[in-house]
Amino acid sequence: MEISELHIYPIKSLGGISLSQSEVDLTGLKYDRRWMLTDENNVFLTQRTFAELSGFEVKINLEYLIVTDKKNKNSINIPLIPETQKLENIQIWNDTLKGQLVSDKANEFFSDLLKSNIKLFFQPEDSIRKIDAKYQKTGMEITSLSDGYPILMVSEESLEYLNQHCNEHIPMDRFRPNIVIKGVNPFFEDDIFDFNIGEVHLRGVKPCARCIVITIDQKTSEKGKEPLLTLSKIRKMNNKILFGQNVVVYRPGLIKVGEKLNLRSI
Repeated sequence: MEISELHIYPIKSLGGISLSQSEVDLTGLKYDRRWMLTDENNVFLTQRTFAELSGFEVKINLEYLIVTDKKNKNSINIPLIPETQKLENIQIWNDTLKGQLVSDKANEFFSDLLKSNIKLFFQPEDSIRKIDAKYQKTGMEITSLSDGYPILMVSEESLEYLNQHCNEHIPMDRFRPNIVIKGVNPFFEDDIFDFNIGEVHLRGVKPCARCIVITIDQKTSEKGKEPLLTLSKIRKMNNKILFGQNVVVYRPGLIKVGEKLNLRSI
């Protein structure tokens, strides 16, 4: 049982970046979903509203996020340190927290391409967002601008099982995981609780309920019915369609592709 892939999605709902290793802090993998697009009222935006966000490629270097709209070939360098000191309340689901406005240039870039009034915010280190109280163990569990939890983990075997039952081949990127593991039975990740990857201490808290986003082709931005249709038949529990495990972080550190998972309990 080991890590086979690592991914981050610096700007929520935009393209991901594959890594061979990553630092992990209490909010998840470094740089993962620390930036977020909002509407003019500072309410978060995702592929649920703009499917074309999947067509924005993101790369990262020591100074910038390099964002490219693959359709129009437009590109922008977004400094990792915001250019403004403006703090505003931003909303993601039922949570309101402080976000730092990145730059007027970034706002104009996304507004022009999406033909709407768009802002780009960064989540500062002192802007704390706790996970759902129902799933807290210590009261100190926090996350970034993800939908609700620091890390999403999926196994290759779960995807293989899905594809055995699905009429079309579904790639892993539909599920936008952070950690992909292999060497387990399908859906084994559902029952992983306390575990370590090297020095990093993690805990699985609940299987991930999936939405319409997994029906969006991450390369073409086209919407379909799968894999939501198939999962509704084989993975529907309590009126929720589940795929992958939400994970919280208790001890930070470094994780690498190829590292083993050491279970404390299942």
